[in-house]
Amino acid sequence: MASIALCEAEKLFLLHGVEQDCRNDGRSCLQCREFRVRSGLVSTANGSASVKIEGQTDVLVGIKAELDTPDLDRPKQGKIDFFIDCSALASPRFEGREGKELGVEIYNALKSVYCEGAAAISNLNSLCILPSKHCWLLNIDIVILDCSAGSLYDVISLAVKAALHDTKIPAVEVDSESGEIHVESETWQCLDSEGWFNWESCPLLITISKLGSAPMQSLSHGLIVDATLQEEACATSSIIVGVDAAGKMSGCRKCGTHSLSFSTFSAMLQIAVQIATELHQSLKQQLADEAEQASWLQDA
Repeated sequence: MASIALCEAEKLFLLHGVEQDCRNDGRSCLQCREFRVRSGLVSTANGSASVKIEGQTDVLVGIKAELDTPDLDRPKQGKIDFFIDCSALASPRFEGREGKELGVEIYNALKSVYCEGAAAISNLNSLCILPSKHCWLLNIDIVILDCSAGSLYDVISLAVKAALHDTKIPAVEVDSESGEIHVESETWQCLDSEGWFNWESCPLLITISKLGSAPMQSLSHGLIVDATLQEEACATSSIIVGVDAAGKMSGCRKCGTHSLSFSTFSAMLQIAVQIATELHQSLKQQLADEAEQASWLQDA
């Protein structure tokens, strides 16, 4: 995923820092950077949010809901689809084929965690209005505004989950006799209303990278989270794990050319669950603080 070239001296500097549990930006190996969430930015969308981390990686997500027909093999489920815009303004490498390939990789990673597994299927079922006839389709548009700080998958998943929390769709009445539906354009309900779409079950993508090829001497030796672009260029292997708020894993993808031992892979999965728990809590708290501030301003 990295697009920068480092000389051997720069790589050695980063590797030695990781061995001492002190990275070049002062963080420990298992410490994430602060991120900022803002929701409700796109007035024409049913839901939207942006997430930005220190170092300028910035992602904007907009969700548009529309009525559709369930797939024949999933007659009782709604649909979630993704579109990834790898803008050349975010990085010159997105201008050609590499941008399209990255978009496909991100699409596949999101599809695997949002459309498979028990929690995902439960949410898809909640989007069905009338089996085999009507359902909601959530078109999730992802715009990469900047990726100069790395951790693109992680930031995208945070923005998608925040946008789903912000999503509101019109109420629908179903005529039991004719099977026709009527959309109440003046009555809107939050997607995460109680008993409906379970927003908190939506997973986050956590990237764990291994730097260097020396055998592990401790749980975190050589393994880092929230890698910068420079650290991604030094990584020999990395995995991207989908983890929900309960710590359940819903998918895993490996990147890089080097193999991973069983002990290293197991340690990476443990770290992914640990970091995901922290990020889920941080995201939930930021969204709650934002809602409280908006309520205070409205009352004022």
